[in-house]
Amino acid sequence: MSKWSLSSDFSLIHNPSSVWSYGSKPAGYHVTGMLSLFTHLDPEPGNYSEIVAWFGRDTIWFTHWLGVFYNTRPTYVFFKEPNTHTITFAANDVAMHPGDDGRFSVVRFTAPKDGNYVISATFTHIDECASHSGAYIVHNNLVTLWEANLAGQRDSKSFKTTDSGITVRANEPIDFIVGVGLDNSFGCDMTSARVDIHLLDTLVNQPGFPIITGSIGFVLGIIISAILSHIYYRYRENRRNGYQAIN
Repeated sequence: MSKWSLSSDFSLIHNPSSVWSYGSKPAGYHVTGMLSLFTHLDPEPGNYSEIVAWFGRDTIWFTHWLGVFYNTRPTYVFFKEPNTHTITFAANDVAMHPGDDGRFSVVRFTAPKDGNYVISATFTHIDECASHSGAYIVHNNLVTLWEANLAGQRDSKSFKTTDSGITVRANEPIDFIVGVGLDNSFGCDMTSARVDIHLLDTLVNQPGFPIITGSIGFVLGIIISAILSHIYYRYRENRRNGYQAIN
């Protein structure tokens, strides 16, 4: 069974990296918008260099804020941003922030092969001045699997598929998105995103599997029947020969 974790798999070097991509979608188009990949990863330039972020060409730290952020340390970091608000990054936490122009921050998972994928995701406000932000999960730029409004400090919302997962074709994307929310303001919208995905073992669901199993069972049945018939025949022959010898 293949498993992926946004936090554990976070790349400090490549974008895309394996199944994950970091980027943005244009304002108003969180479903159908084209993904624009972020181009560079920068550490925070002040006292918190352990916090890094993927940004686009038009963004650096403390400008448009649009990015995907990561705490490289295995401990909490209490990040005091320039306007004195505190952002609390959990250990190896991934966080997302929309842009000041309404663009959406996006983490994309691209399915490596056909199958049923079980998805678990939790979005949490981590800025102490948080008001509203929107969280979305979109499949293949067509279907919104889930959306939620986060309201206020530490508000958290979660999504999980059923145990049987959802069917995803190879190379289809699943986007995990954070936007400005109901207040249409990007301020204080830093949002933690914890995403875990695993691909179910689908061997028993393959169309040929029951047929193969049934065929093997049928053949074994014939062989066992033949062996039992042979044993019974020899038994009868032995009894008859013994009876004739006595007489």
